[in-house]
Amino acid sequence: MPALGAQPGLVSADLKTNLHDIQDNVVTPILMRYGRHIFLNFSDGTKSRAWLRNVFQRVNARQTEHGTRFTINIGFTHQGLKALGVSQRVLDSFPEAFRVGARGRSSAVGDVGPHAPEHWEGGLGSPDIHAMALLRTDSSEGREVATRILREEIEATGGVEVRFVQDTMASHESGIGSEGEHFGFADPISQPPIEGADTPSYPGDGVLESDGTWRPLKPGEFLLGYEDEVGPGGAQMPEPFELRVNGTFVVFRKLYQDVAAFRQYLATAARSLYGSDDQHHRDLVAAKIMGRWPSGCPLDLSPEKDDPEIASDPDRRNNFTYEGDDQGLRCPLGSHLRRSNPRATPLKRATAVRRHRLIRRGVEYGPHLQDGVLEDDGVDRGLINLFIQADIERQFEFVQAEWMKGGEFLGLDPNEQDPINGVGGEGSQMSVPGAKRPFLFNLPTFVTVKGGEYLFVPGLNALRGIIEQKF
Repeated sequence: MPALGAQPGLVSADLKTNLHDIQDNVVTPILMRYGRHIFLNFSDGTKSRAWLRNVFQRVNARQTEHGTRFTINIGFTHQGLKALGVSQRVLDSFPEAFRVGARGRSSAVGDVGPHAPEHWEGGLGSPDIHAMALLRTDSSEGREVATRILREEIEATGGVEVRFVQDTMASHESGIGSEGEHFGFADPISQPPIEGADTPSYPGDGVLESDGTWRPLKPGEFLLGYEDEVGPGGAQMPEPFELRVNGTFVVFRKLYQDVAAFRQYLATAARSLYGSDDQHHRDLVAAKIMGRWPSGCPLDLSPEKDDPEIASDPDRRNNFTYEGDDQGLRCPLGSHLRRSNPRATPLKRATAVRRHRLIRRGVEYGPHLQDGVLEDDGVDRGLINLFIQADIERQFEFVQAEWMKGGEFLGLDPNEQDPINGVGGEGSQMSVPGAKRPFLFNLPTFVTVKGGEYLFVPGLNALRGIIEQKF
């Protein structure tokens, strides 16, 4: 295989031989239960690069130090690359969304009102945040040992300051995480599979073909330097090729979940929609809002009641298209799941759904609110989401602005937002076809954005080049 820097572009068949150069958690999740997201400022480029030389030895390593097994991944903001001495020519070659950053693009993705950057924690989104080091390990004690090692190295080299720390702990012992677990929904259910990757893929995960089969997506939808769904080459930024190949862009989101408000609203909405707030109708409202029953069974396959058998079968639980449900009688058009991936839903503004897919690595933070409790305990809890893509504007920003923050693309009221991630309060609504009173009004803000960052996660060869000031 020729040297990476000499290649005009890679194809799916090249992926397996390049996995060693791709940071973990991109193609396959890191199955270590305890996480710590450490946001950093580089006050001295030379000293920061010296610290990164130590970090480089641990990226993808899962090595054991002081009796603790841990691994690190690293991603940089545009300002962080600048602080490390990346040339202006290279900095200018990055796409505009990444250069501007999460705070500067907030209005474009609907981060307004309670989600606005002025409410974000720890200076997230500000020019002072230069990098995120993601530490993953097997125990809370191990997390502290690993953090102490990193802090000792920071003190030894200087030039690096810790600005914000966010811990996570996956509910599943496997370490995968479970988006929405605080709201009571099973997950993860599916991820878009990557052609050429040796990872499990099930019906419904990828792209539906005319013969009814499902295929993986081209790697260039998620990894730079590879062919994508349009053709060879993939995303052409940044330059040079050696910098971008095997890299990706990650969007970090801290999402607070108001569990008490969600539980309270289920009873109110069940009475409004169905005239009863018994457990079945509360679960039905939750399913209409999310698009799946709490077990993970999709409404499209079982619209009247939960079906745990479907939920437990990976070959069935994601194998659906919404075909024949153009009015949303089985699954509301505006439900969270259907907005996230409309599949074969006829769209009023035509777009290739496969070009807007995202790999999501979500892990919970904060303790579970005891079952049945309807009053908020004041504890911070929610989800840390990492969205992985080759093009932030075409993927994350499009999904947020077009699919989450409006309804016109589905033929709904233009002001109808995603019921989970939208801005609630007076004037918010959701249509629920088939119910006795087919509208929900004045939904609370169930999820609030508490911070965001746009990060470039380079391949290991490129990371070494950044440290050595090759670019």
